[in-house]
Amino acid sequence: MDANLLSLNQTTPVVPSFPASYQRGIQRIALPYLNRTIMVSVDDIMYLEGEGNYTFIFTRDRKRFLVSKTLKEFEKMLNEIVFIRIHKSYMVNLAYVQFGVLNKDRVIRLTDGREVTISRRRMKEITSLLNTYIQSTMN
Repeated sequence: MDANLLSLNQTTPVVPSFPASYQRGIQRIALPYLNRTIMVSVDDIMYLEGEGNYTFIFTRDRKRFLVSKTLKEFEKMLNEIVFIRIHKSYMVNLAYVQFGVLNKDRVIRLTDGREVTISRRRMKEITSLLNTYIQSTMN
């Protein structure tokens, strides 16, 4: 019985699916954190949440970093093939999106179970971008 409890408490690893043309491990971002600067690989960022002049960065190892940059600044900096702005306050890494889980509630589910809302106005455009991304990962 203890073995069953242990297997239920363990979280499944979050595995991204990048397109073949995307070169992983090249870009890193320097983030100020606890009086020092840490380097975070762009490939480990699952999504970003903007809040005014600040942005929360959520990584695949469930860490959250607060940065004093706007989401618009990150939108210019990050690769548009992998990162898309799906809402005024959200930007997601397509490698961590569970495809086929896009529902009528305008919510994208990420591979770790988190859900992020899609803008009503950009729904068609985002659906098209998601389909294009799926095709690029299949090739």
